[in-house]
Amino acid sequence: MLHNEMVLKIEKRQLENGVTVIEISGRIALGRESRNIEPEVVGAIAAGASTIIMDLAGVSHVDSTGIGIMAYCFGKATQKGAELRIVGAKDNILELFRMTRLVNVIPFFPDLNSALQGNGRQG
Repeated sequence: MLHNEMVLKIEKRQLENGVTVIEISGRIALGRESRNIEPEVVGAIAAGASTIIMDLAGVSHVDSTGIGIMAYCFGKATQKGAELRIVGAKDNILELFRMTRLVNVIPFFPDLNSALQGNGRQG
């Protein structure tokens, strides 16, 4: 495994109509870097985002800590009246969310366009 795949990178960009995209790459796992995801989501909501799309296309691994972070972020968004959607999860990562049944709670979409339109939900 390359060192770059292990480093967690988070990039946030705003689209129109209150949509914020948070692109995550690397590993969402136990460790300091993963703690940076929650403040990005909370910050986007505080800045007025009504929809947050977490793009996991660059994520190579998620452990139980990562699953907990996604559930926490979804809960925070819902609590504040915002929507959280996840896009681009690779098959192995999507399967983890299926096993934990979180795909029944958090909307997963294959790509950004599907998530923006609300079509093609995965599960």
